Amino acid sequence: MEITRRYDAILKMNEIARTKPTTGAVFNGMCAVLRNMVPCDLTLLSLYDSECDDLRVVNAYGSRSGSFFHVGRHLARKSTQTGWAFEHKAAKFREDLLKESRSPVDEAAVKEGYVSCCAVPLVVYGDSIGVVTVAAAKENRLAMNHVDIIQEVSNQVALAITSPILRCPEHADAKLICPKCIGAAGGKVTVSKHRQNLSNWGKKGGRGHKRLDFT
Repeated sequence: MEITRRYDAILKMNEIARTKPTTGAVFNGMCAVLRNMVPCDLTLLSLYDSECDDLRVVNAYGSRSGSFFHVGRHLARKSTQTGWAFEHKAAKFREDLLKESRSPVDEAAVKEGYVSCCAVPLVVYGDSIGVVTVAAAKENRLAMNHVDIIQEVSNQVALAITSPILRCPEHADAKLICPKCIGAAGGKVTVSKHRQNLSNWGKKGGRGHKRLDFT
Protein backbone atom coordinates (compact mmCIF):
# COMPACT_ATOMS: atom_id res chain seq x y z
CA MET A 1 0.00 0.00 0.00
CA GLU A 2 2.82 2.43 0.89
CA ILE A 3 4.59 1.78 -2.42
CA THR A 4 1.35 2.39 -4.30
CA ARG A 5 0.78 5.68 -2.46
CA ARG A 6 4.31 6.83 -3.27
CA TYR A 7 3.92 5.89 -6.92
CA ASP A 8 0.61 7.76 -7.11
CA ALA A 9 2.21 10.80 -5.45
CA ILE A 10 5.02 10.87 -8.02
CA LEU A 11 2.54 10.58 -10.88
CA LYS A 12 0.50 13.42 -9.41
CA MET A 13 3.59 15.60 -9.05
CA ASN A 14 4.66 14.84 -12.60
CA GLU A 15 1.27 16.02 -13.81
CA ILE A 16 1.49 19.19 -11.70
CA ALA A 17 5.00 19.94 -12.97
CA ARG A 18 3.87 19.57 -16.58
CA THR A 19 0.66 21.57 -16.37
CA LYS A 20 1.15 24.41 -13.89
CA PRO A 21 2.30 27.67 -15.52
CA THR A 22 4.61 28.94 -12.78
CA THR A 23 7.16 27.46 -10.42
CA GLY A 24 5.19 28.82 -7.49
CA ALA A 25 2.13 26.89 -8.61
CA VAL A 26 4.23 23.74 -8.97
CA PHE A 27 5.64 24.20 -5.47
CA ASN A 28 2.21 24.76 -3.93
CA GLY A 29 0.95 21.66 -5.73
CA MET A 30 3.89 19.72 -4.33
CA CYS A 31 3.03 20.85 -0.81
CA ALA A 32 -0.55 19.67 -1.21
CA VAL A 33 0.72 16.27 -2.36
CA LEU A 34 3.21 16.06 0.52
CA ARG A 35 0.57 16.84 3.13
CA ASN A 36 -1.24 13.68 2.12
CA MET A 37 1.95 11.65 2.53
CA VAL A 38 4.01 13.04 5.42
CA PRO A 39 3.53 15.27 8.47
CA CYS A 40 4.39 18.84 7.47
CA ASP A 41 3.38 22.12 9.04
CA LEU A 42 5.86 24.30 7.15
CA THR A 43 7.49 23.80 3.75
CA LEU A 44 10.11 26.18 2.37
CA LEU A 45 11.55 26.48 -1.12
CA SER A 46 14.98 28.11 -1.00
CA LEU A 47 17.11 28.85 -4.06
CA TYR A 48 20.77 29.74 -4.27
CA ASP A 49 21.41 33.49 -4.38
CA SER A 50 24.78 34.05 -6.04
CA GLU A 51 24.92 37.73 -5.04
CA CYS A 52 24.76 36.87 -1.34
CA ASP A 53 26.28 33.38 -1.64
CA ASP A 54 23.49 31.90 0.46
CA LEU A 55 20.00 30.50 0.05
CA ARG A 56 16.95 32.73 -0.17
CA VAL A 57 13.43 31.58 0.69
CA VAL A 58 11.27 32.17 -2.39
CA ASN A 59 8.14 30.35 -1.23
CA ALA A 60 6.87 29.45 2.23
CA TYR A 61 3.88 27.11 2.47
CA GLY A 62 2.26 27.15 5.90
CA SER A 63 4.24 30.12 7.18
CA ARG A 64 2.33 32.12 9.78
CA SER A 65 2.12 35.90 9.97
CA GLY A 66 5.23 37.28 11.63
CA SER A 67 7.13 34.03 11.19
CA PHE A 68 10.92 34.01 11.04
CA PHE A 69 10.52 31.77 7.99
CA HIS A 70 9.13 34.20 5.45
CA VAL A 71 9.72 34.81 1.76
CA GLY A 72 12.95 36.74 1.35
CA ARG A 73 14.65 35.21 4.40
CA HIS A 74 18.30 34.35 3.71
CA LEU A 75 19.72 31.10 5.09
CA ALA A 76 23.46 30.65 5.43
CA ARG A 77 25.18 27.92 3.45
CA LYS A 78 27.64 27.02 6.22
CA SER A 79 25.58 27.09 9.41
CA THR A 80 22.05 25.89 8.64
CA GLN A 81 20.42 22.56 7.90
CA THR A 82 19.21 23.94 4.58
CA GLY A 83 22.74 25.06 3.71
CA TRP A 84 24.15 21.64 4.64
CA ALA A 85 21.75 19.88 2.27
CA PHE A 86 22.68 22.33 -0.49
CA GLU A 87 26.43 21.97 0.05
CA HIS A 88 26.48 18.19 0.38
CA LYS A 89 23.77 17.48 -2.21
CA ALA A 90 22.21 15.12 0.30
CA ALA A 91 19.14 15.02 2.51
CA LYS A 92 19.52 16.10 6.14
CA PHE A 93 16.95 14.86 8.66
CA ARG A 94 16.71 15.78 12.33
CA GLU A 95 14.05 14.19 14.48
CA ASP A 96 14.34 16.39 17.56
CA LEU A 97 15.43 20.02 17.20
CA LEU A 98 15.00 20.46 20.94
CA LYS A 99 18.01 18.21 21.43
CA GLU A 100 19.89 19.10 18.26
CA SER A 101 19.52 22.87 18.09
CA ARG A 102 22.75 24.30 16.65
CA SER A 103 22.00 27.71 15.18
CA PRO A 104 19.76 30.78 15.50
CA VAL A 105 17.64 29.30 12.69
CA ASP A 106 17.11 26.14 14.77
CA GLU A 107 16.20 28.26 17.78
CA ALA A 108 13.66 30.19 15.71
CA ALA A 109 12.14 26.91 14.51
CA VAL A 110 11.81 25.58 18.06
CA LYS A 111 10.34 28.88 19.22
CA GLU A 112 7.63 28.60 16.56
CA GLY A 113 6.80 25.05 17.64
CA TYR A 114 8.64 23.00 15.04
CA VAL A 115 10.39 19.93 16.38
CA SER A 116 11.42 17.74 13.45
CA CYS A 117 12.87 18.91 10.15
CA CYS A 118 13.98 17.47 6.82
CA ALA A 119 15.92 19.35 4.14
CA VAL A 120 16.41 17.82 0.68
CA PRO A 121 18.56 19.28 -2.10
CA LEU A 122 17.33 20.22 -5.55
CA VAL A 123 20.04 18.85 -7.83
CA VAL A 124 19.95 19.16 -11.60
CA TYR A 125 22.71 17.64 -13.75
CA GLY A 126 24.94 17.41 -10.71
CA ASP A 127 24.50 21.02 -9.57
CA SER A 128 22.60 22.12 -6.47
CA ILE A 129 20.13 24.89 -7.28
CA GLY A 130 18.23 25.00 -4.00
CA VAL A 131 16.58 23.10 -1.16
CA VAL A 132 13.11 22.07 -0.04
CA THR A 133 12.81 22.11 3.76
CA VAL A 134 9.89 20.49 5.59
CA ALA A 135 9.24 21.07 9.30
CA ALA A 136 6.66 19.50 11.59
CA ALA A 137 5.35 20.27 15.06
CA LYS A 138 5.69 17.97 18.04
CA GLU A 139 2.28 16.36 17.63
CA ASN A 140 2.92 15.88 13.92
CA ARG A 141 6.49 14.59 13.93
CA LEU A 142 8.49 13.62 10.85
CA ALA A 143 10.36 10.30 10.76
CA MET A 144 13.31 8.92 8.81
CA ASN A 145 11.03 6.91 6.53
CA HIS A 146 9.56 10.18 5.23
CA VAL A 147 12.85 11.42 3.77
CA ASP A 148 12.74 9.48 0.50
CA ILE A 149 9.23 10.57 -0.46
CA ILE A 150 10.08 14.21 0.32
CA GLN A 151 13.11 13.94 -1.95
CA GLU A 152 11.24 12.15 -4.73
CA VAL A 153 8.41 14.68 -4.80
CA SER A 154 10.79 17.65 -4.51
CA ASN A 155 12.76 16.47 -7.52
CA GLN A 156 9.81 17.47 -9.68
CA VAL A 157 10.14 21.07 -8.45
CA ALA A 158 13.79 21.14 -9.53
CA LEU A 159 12.78 20.01 -13.01
CA ALA A 160 10.01 22.60 -13.16
CA ILE A 161 12.47 25.38 -12.35
CA THR A 162 15.04 24.38 -14.96
CA SER A 163 13.17 22.64 -17.79
CA PRO A 164 12.04 24.47 -20.94
CA ILE A 165 8.39 24.06 -21.85
CA LEU A 166 6.38 24.76 -24.94
CA ARG A 167 4.77 28.00 -23.80
CA CYS A 168 4.63 31.50 -25.12
CA PRO A 169 6.99 33.71 -23.06
CA GLU A 170 4.31 36.40 -22.82
CA HIS A 171 1.16 34.36 -22.15
CA ALA A 172 1.42 31.48 -19.70
CA ASP A 173 -1.82 29.88 -20.83
CA ALA A 174 -0.82 29.64 -24.50
CA LYS A 175 1.35 26.89 -25.97
CA LEU A 176 3.44 26.69 -29.15
CA ILE A 177 2.55 29.49 -31.60
CA CYS A 178 0.60 31.91 -29.47
CA PRO A 179 -2.48 33.37 -31.19
CA LYS A 180 -2.51 36.21 -28.68
CA CYS A 181 0.90 37.31 -29.90
CA ILE A 182 0.26 37.06 -33.62
CA GLY A 183 -3.20 38.56 -33.35
CA ALA A 184 -4.96 35.78 -35.27
CA ALA A 185 -8.40 36.67 -33.97
CA GLY A 186 -10.95 34.39 -35.59
CA GLY A 187 -8.68 33.93 -38.60
CA LYS A 188 -9.42 37.46 -39.84
CA VAL A 189 -5.86 38.68 -39.32
CA THR A 190 -3.26 36.90 -41.39
CA VAL A 191 0.00 35.56 -40.05
CA SER A 192 1.92 37.40 -42.75
CA LYS A 193 0.69 40.74 -41.42
CA HIS A 194 2.26 39.91 -38.08
CA ARG A 195 5.41 38.31 -39.44
CA GLN A 196 7.57 40.65 -37.31
CA ASN A 197 5.85 39.51 -34.13
CA LEU A 198 6.55 35.90 -35.05
CA SER A 199 10.14 36.77 -35.88
CA ASN A 200 10.65 38.47 -32.52
CA TRP A 201 9.20 35.47 -30.71
CA GLY A 202 11.41 33.16 -32.75
CA LYS A 203 14.47 35.09 -31.60
CA LYS A 204 13.45 34.19 -28.07
CA GLY A 205 13.71 30.55 -29.03
CA GLY A 206 10.14 30.01 -30.17
CA ARG A 207 9.29 28.76 -26.71
CA GLY A 208 9.35 29.92 -23.16
CA HIS A 209 10.51 28.61 -19.81
CA LYS A 210 8.23 27.97 -16.87
CA ARG A 211 7.86 31.41 -15.37
CA LEU A 212 9.96 31.92 -12.27
CA ASP A 213 7.00 33.27 -10.37
CA PHE A 214 7.00 31.79 -6.87
CA THR A 215 3.78 33.37 -5.62
